[in-house]
Amino acid sequence: MGVIASSKWPSRYAEELKRLALPAYRSGTLSTFGTAQFLWQRLQRPPIGAWVGDLMQKSQAASVVVHFHNAWLSGVFLPIHTDPEERTKTVVTFHGVSTTLEGQPFRRWLHRGMARRLLRYNASLTSVDAGSLPLAERLFGLLPQRFTRVPNGVTADESLGAAQWKGAGDFIVGYVGLLAQHKGWRIVVDSVLRLRARGRKIRLLIVGAGAEEEAARAVAQTHPDSVEFLGHVSSPRKNPMPRMHVLALMSTYEGLPMVLIEAASIGLPVVATNVGGVTEILDDGVTGIVVSRSSQSLAEALDRLYENPALTCRMSEASRARHNDRFEISKVVAMYHSVYLGGSDSRGSCC
Repeated sequence: MGVIASSKWPSRYAEELKRLALPAYRSGTLSTFGTAQFLWQRLQRPPIGAWVGDLMQKSQAASVVVHFHNAWLSGVFLPIHTDPEERTKTVVTFHGVSTTLEGQPFRRWLHRGMARRLLRYNASLTSVDAGSLPLAERLFGLLPQRFTRVPNGVTADESLGAAQWKGAGDFIVGYVGLLAQHKGWRIVVDSVLRLRARGRKIRLLIVGAGAEEEAARAVAQTHPDSVEFLGHVSSPRKNPMPRMHVLALMSTYEGLPMVLIEAASIGLPVVATNVGGVTEILDDGVTGIVVSRSSQSLAEALDRLYENPALTCRMSEASRARHNDRFEISKVVAMYHSVYLGGSDSRGSCC
């Protein structure tokens, strides 16, 4: 595991990494916004080549796969200078593409230059979803056929299960994820408060951290009967997701959200916007409900589930089946194993 992070990287992440007991390396970078960080790393290169050499020596491996998860931004790290370099394969995964670059021509030009380096140095490209590929082509000139699609995934665990809505007690809506404007957590808050005002026995659990963490905490303090804020939780699938009857995600853009896969794995229905690869997990009307990005639309969907416990139960069963069929981790591992063993021009679709 190689981590390139500023001094603001949360210490709890370092502690989690240490508990994995894997070979781990770390390098610093500037404490600034993302684009500037990556441009700096183009000039002040992190010692990835040295990490590769050390790993080869310690493991006696015949070859090493360097797998980047920074999508097109990973182009700043290429080429990786190793000895011998032909024993190193580079794989780069895209976790969605932000539409904000479309309105920023200079920033888009910088990012396109990073992306083109992936092609120049023959990196194998993977994407967690299909929905982001047309945008990757439009913004960066990366053709969809250059990518292998490998979804995110988690283990199946029959001991875990979402709360079953019986039509009595509190109906628990969950938000789990980054507390940032583009994720739409405030829309979830507004929808729950609307339904509370109409007399629905509904509560919201907010789980996560981020730039708007203090705002989320303030909302919970202002509406203690309606909103509970838990902050960062290291394993939300184990707790508190099993307390929830439905999960809401109102993003403006996504790749293939891990939180939706975790929800599906425990049979937790989802209400979400149709962005990125969301509908590769969420089958509208079967495993959850697809809505437009508004408080009104979300409130209507939540009210529909609140009023129809049988529908909520059917969606729960269908969600777990969808996970086991497409997103169980052993299937994802097999797909990546195929990419790792394939040639540098490996193409196609894995799912």
